[in-house]
Amino acid sequence: MNALEDLTRTLDRLQGAGELAGWAVGVADADGARPRVGGALSPGGAPMTPATQVALSSCTKPIGGVLALRMVELGALTLDEPVAPWLPELAEPRVLVGPEADLTATVPAERPITLRHLLTMTPGFGWVSEPGPLADALAREQVAPGPFCPPMSPDDFMRRLGSLPLADQPGTAWRYHTSSDVLGVLLSRATGSSVAELLAEHVLQPLGMTDTGYTAHASRLAAPLAPEEGGPRPVELPAGTYVDPPPFASLATGLVSTVPDQLAFLRSLVGGPTVLSPGSLAALRTGTLTDEQRRTAAGFIEPGCDWALTVEVRPGGQVGWAGGLGTIGYADPATGRAAFLATAVTVDSPATITAFDSFWGLFD
Repeated sequence: MNALEDLTRTLDRLQGAGELAGWAVGVADADGARPRVGGALSPGGAPMTPATQVALSSCTKPIGGVLALRMVELGALTLDEPVAPWLPELAEPRVLVGPEADLTATVPAERPITLRHLLTMTPGFGWVSEPGPLADALAREQVAPGPFCPPMSPDDFMRRLGSLPLADQPGTAWRYHTSSDVLGVLLSRATGSSVAELLAEHVLQPLGMTDTGYTAHASRLAAPLAPEEGGPRPVELPAGTYVDPPPFASLATGLVSTVPDQLAFLRSLVGGPTVLSPGSLAALRTGTLTDEQRRTAAGFIEPGCDWALTVEVRPGGQVGWAGGLGTIGYADPATGRAAFLATAVTVDSPATITAFDSFWGLFD
C-alpha cells in the first residue's frame, strides 16, 4: 500500500530530524493488519515494536461509546431515558443564563439529561472556552477537561460537577470531553460493575484487545512527549499514571493500547468482528449535529464533519477520533479499512500536525 509507505517515510523523516522519538502506525482491512514502527519509546530509549503501548488520551472516547451501546443492547439502559436515577447529582440541574454569567444567574433545565446527550456531548456541561466564573469553578473543582483521568473518586467527581450549573440547556450545544467522564460513572452505577470490568467483559476480551487497559507494561510504554526546542521532552504525568489503576477509570481518557489492538477496535466499527448489532453500529456512525451545535463545536469538529455517538464523521464517511497525546484512529465503512497512528507527541507539535495531515492519505 503506497500510502502507508509514504506515511512511514514522513514519520522516519520527522524522527530522524529529532521531532519524534518514535512512532507506530498500522492499516487493517479484510486482508489483515499491517503495522509499522520506528524510533524509540522515549528519547534515547528502547526501540518501538508492534507491542509498544501508547497513551490513547481521547481515543479512549470511542471505546466508551461502544461499551455504552452494548449496555443498551443488553437492557441496562436506554438512549433516551433520564440518567437521574443513577446520577442523582444531575437530577435537577440549573443552567446559566450565559456561559460567562455569575454562577447564581441560573434558570431550571428545560429537559432531563439522557444517555443520548452524553454520547453526543450535548448534556450542557463540558469544555468551557468562555472566560468567567464557570470556567474558573470547573478548574478550581478539578472537573475541567484534561488529558488524564480525574484525580478523585467517581462519586467525588460527580458531587463536584453536580454542584455547578450547566453552561447550556441539555441537548442544545456541543461541549467536549466531560460527557465521557460522566458516561463511565453512569455505566458503572447502572450495572454494579466497574468500568474496567465492563470494558474487559464486553469490549476488550471479545475483540482480542489483550494489551489495552488503564495500566501499562513499564518496559513497553511509549513516553508521552511534548514539543520543546531541541526535541520533544516527557510530559509530566500525575503520580501513578499508567502504573497504578486510576481512582477514576474515565471513558474520556486514560487507556493505553497498541496498534494491533486499535486496529481490531476500529475494524469492529466497519465490518470486522464486532460486539454490536448492525443497528447499533449504524447509530454509532450517524451524525447528529444541529447548526447551533456545529457552532459550539468549532475548533474541535472540522468544517464539513459531523459528530455521531462518541465518534467524528468525516466528509468521506470515515469515523473515529484523535487524542491530545498524539494518537488518531479512523475507519471507513465503505471500504472496511481502518488506520491508527501514534506519534507519542502532543497534538500542538508541528511534527504531529504533519503526521496527522499525512495520515489521511491512508483513506485515498
